[in-house]
Order: sequence, then structure tokens, then C-alpha cells
Amino acid sequence: MSNSAPIKLRIPQQDLEHFSFFDLTPEAAGKWAQNLPVANTKQVVQHLRQVVVDLNRVEIDPDVRFGIMEALRPSLHISLTTLTKRFLNQPLVLPEEPRQMSELASTLYRISTTAYTIIALQTIKKRDSLHTINPARLVCESLQRAIGFAGRKILQSYQLYQPIESQGWLELHQLYALAERQQLTDLPVSDNLHGDSTIAGSYLRAVMLSCCKPNQLRQNDLAGIFRGLLDWSVSITLGHDDKALFQVDLGGDQPPIYTELISVTAAPNYRAICTRKLTEELTDLKNGVDRTNLIFDKDTSISANVLDHLIDSLGVMSKRNFSRDGSDSTLWITLGLTNAHYFIAGGLTFDQLVYGAENHETGRSISNPFMTPVKHIDTWDQASTHTNVARDNENYYVEEVFADNPTLANLEQKKPELSARERHQAYSVKMVDASPGGYCLEWSQDLPSDVKAGDIVSVRDHESAEWVVAVTRWVSQLKNARTLVGVELLSPKAMPYGAKVLQTTGQDIEPIRVLLLPEIKLVGQPHTLITPRVGLKERQKVSLIREGEQFYIQLVRQVAATASYVQFDFRYIKLLEDVIAEDKSGPLSAAYDSLWTNI
Repeated sequence: MSNSAPIKLRIPQQDLEHFSFFDLTPEAAGKWAQNLPVANTKQVVQHLRQVVVDLNRVEIDPDVRFGIMEALRPSLHISLTTLTKRFLNQPLVLPEEPRQMSELASTLYRISTTAYTIIALQTIKKRDSLHTINPARLVCESLQRAIGFAGRKILQSYQLYQPIESQGWLELHQLYALAERQQLTDLPVSDNLHGDSTIAGSYLRAVMLSCCKPNQLRQNDLAGIFRGLLDWSVSITLGHDDKALFQVDLGGDQPPIYTELISVTAAPNYRAICTRKLTEELTDLKNGVDRTNLIFDKDTSISANVLDHLIDSLGVMSKRNFSRDGSDSTLWITLGLTNAHYFIAGGLTFDQLVYGAENHETGRSISNPFMTPVKHIDTWDQASTHTNVARDNENYYVEEVFADNPTLANLEQKKPELSARERHQAYSVKMVDASPGGYCLEWSQDLPSDVKAGDIVSVRDHESAEWVVAVTRWVSQLKNARTLVGVELLSPKAMPYGAKVLQTTGQDIEPIRVLLLPEIKLVGQPHTLITPRVGLKERQKVSLIREGEQFYIQLVRQVAATASYVQFDFRYIKLLEDVIAEDKSGPLSAAYDSLWTNI
């Protein structure tokens, strides 16, 4: 943005004559904050909201206003942290109470941003009258605080898959433009609540979120990336670079866009965002963490597959492979690997698929007449469709519980056992548009609310009998209350199996659900295996089984992963006993020759 371009920041008029909450001093503000009823979060938030709103309309010196806001900031931080826990990890379409909490948090972010913006603007205007504090330092700290609140508001919108509100990007860009004009962007600012940074670093934390394809990420992943950007922003260059991947218009109300999409005539208003150094460092970081998580603290981490996502998002321009065509038809869809496995198997339960219909009650045939059959319970059928834990065993020990008679009577009431078909649901959903690579679906309130980006699903149209395997790639909630879900097709065909890791000890373990996606030579797609998020890993040898069929593979390489599933490339293998069995009919020497050849 050229120096002649006006700064477009809006602040309320200071027309409130009387402020009734406390004396307008930092000491009085701190004492008032200490007496807030911390046990009642909603009441605390309402008090803070009214105080900051009124404070923004009172005429006071900017250094005094800054001191008051700094006294209130710890309470704002605690309240916002508590509110966030109330509306994150909720259904896709928020229920009433979490929705109200998210709106309260959004309001606190907005008015706090405004409060610090007022301080910066008034300090610049009255700099000659300030003698007890360095005006440049006050402007720098105020802008860093304002950008921090605005950035966390953008994070919240992305975590809720909501559009950024009108003028939200413009306000953020203009705060940075003001700091740039005052030559304050690279000065260090102390922040004991959210981490020391610079104005440029705080600004990049927010704008880089939009470059990471946030609607393809889960809420915890976005929080981890936002935390990581506190450290990684120093590796991002913000300036003028025609070869940078992204450009941001400091005078517009849009997030950064790819440099290739910018016209030359618009260049003066843009700043280049170069991510080359960061992607190199992320690549080294990913190689260091291998397949484990990058942990920042006990509540915040980033997995290796999210690092892969970041490297792809910040390293190359993403282009659509297929054009979309509008559609008003409907699809059948199932959620989760468990449900996909059931429907692709033609309505067979896991035990029926693996052991056959005759033995599905016990999970295996009973050959010893002195052994008492134990009913085989498939805990995966009873768990959530998004369960990520592999079953190591199914032996449960329950201690004796003492309860009163009414409680016992209530517990003893037998709930009707659901059939397999009732446990595995398929839903009809409206299609917005379609392409050879996937679909955009409109999600209504009548559908399950726990769909998340990265979930395995299976879909089929109403005229087809074949279920195909897909993954939810993105989620977006529009202003007109419509919720859209993007689904990418993984394979037009899948084969359901049970999988067991081959144990050198000979110990028998229970199989887990997997889907084999066959090779498609026409497009050069190799065969792969879809597995739960945990339970299998690279280089393991695995037995794939279903009734009347068993063969062995070795997992070679993890080719994709989300919080819900892992996809492996694999190769078929023969075990030693199979090689010997194949050669039993030949001479003894020939069998050994063949064996050594295979080894």
C-alpha cells in the first residue's frame, strides 16, 4: 500500500460522559477485575463486555486507557479460554447454548480489538502531549494487542467453519498497514499471555491460517497451527517478491491469494508472503518427528500428517483438477470406517464377513468340546463411528458396584438390542455440485452433526448398487445457515477385510476392519489399504482375512493420513510355510532349492 493511501479503521465516538464501573485508573480496573464472580463464566463475560464497550466510548488519555486494558486483559484471556471450551468439539451445526457462547467470544474479540485500536490512533494523534511514556512504544504495543485479538477472532471463525465477517480482513490488514507506516512492524513486543512477538509476526499468524486450507482441518489442528505460527512466523518474509507464492492486499477485505492470480496494475497495494524458507524448515521438522506428534504443550500438538498438509498448502499453488457441475440430485452416504465397512460388505457384520454366518456368534468354530463358547462381542459395532482405537483385546474386568435399590432397578432395565442394520445408518443427502473427483453436499440439521474433515465415508447414488469409498475434505458454514461438506472420491471400488498383524510369538489377536482399494492401472493408482488411525504401521506384515480367503501383505509406506484413518501402500508376500507347501510334490532337493531361491 502506498504511503498516500488512507488508513480505513473505524472506531466509536468518545461520547459517553459517565463511566460507572470503577475509577478510570489501571489500579481501580485491576481491583474490579479481581472481584469478578469467576465461578459464573457467562456473568463475567457480560460484565467484561459492558465495561469494554463503555470504555471505548469514554474520553481518556491513551496511556491511561492502555493501562486499564492491560489490567483487564488477564480476565479477558481467561474468559475467552473458558468460552472456547464450551463451543469447540460440538456438533457441526451448533446447538443453541454453544452458539451463544461463540457469539459472546466473538463480541469480546471485536470490542477488545477496537479498544487497542483507539489507543494506537489517539496516541499518534496526541503524541506531542504524551510525556510519561514513549509514544512509539505505546502505538507498537497497542497495535500488537489489537492484531492479536483480531487474529484469534479469525481463528475462531475457521474453527467453526464460518466465513470471516465483513470488514474482518480489512481491519486486520489496516492495523498492519498503520504499523508499517509508523515503521513499527519488526520491533519486539513483550506478551506474557500469548508469547512475545512482533507486529509482523502477530499479523502473519492470522493471515497464514487462510493459506493453510483451514476448511480441510479439524479444530485442534487449527489451534496447533496457530500456536506453531508463533514460532514459525520469523521464517516468513513479508514484503515485495514477484516469486513469492502468496500476495495480500492491505487495502482489501480478502485473505491472501496466489501471486499468479494478481494483475500487475494492482501490485502497489500488495505485499508478498514468501513461505519458501518455512516449508523447508517444516520438511526438516517432519523428518525429525517421523510419525509422532509435534507437541507444544499438553493441550496443543501437530501430527505428522498435518505437517504434510502444511507443506503442501504453503509450498505449491493448489489447482482444481476437475470442473464442477451443478446438481440437485441426492446421494446415500454413511459416516465412519465402521459403517463404510458394513455397507461395502453387503450388510454383513464384521464377524459374519471374517468367520462366516455360521460362526458369527462365537467369532470362530469350536473344536474342543470341553471348552465353553464365549459370546464374541464386537466393540467396534457399539462404538462411535469415529473411534480411533484399535482393539487389542476384549477382556473386561468389572469390579462390584454397590448401589441403592432404585439405581439397581434402573440399571437392570434391559434396553432393546439394536439390529446390525439399525446400528449402521445410511443417510440421504442433497448434492450441490459434482465433479469426477467428488461432490459438494448440503448438510441439513436432520443429518448426523458429528461429521468432520478427514472422515472416511462411503457414498452411492440412488440408482447404483455399488458403494464407493470417499473422504470428507472440507466443511464450510455459509451466512445463510447452509452447511456444505466437500467429499473426495478415493476409489470406485473397495473390498472389506479383517486385518491381523503377524505375531512372531504366535499369539492370536483379534482382527480390525480394513478396506482394500484395488489398483487402477488406467490412472496409475496402486493398490492401497485403508486402516484405523492406530493399530498398524509401516513395514508390518499383515494377514488379510475374510471367510474362505486369507493372504499376506507387508505395509510399505504411509501415503495418506487424517485424524480418522491411515492409507498404506503395500506388497503381497509369501510366508515360509506357503513356499514349502507349494513345493511338497517335488523332490526333496528341489524343494530346498526353491526355498533358497525364494529366500
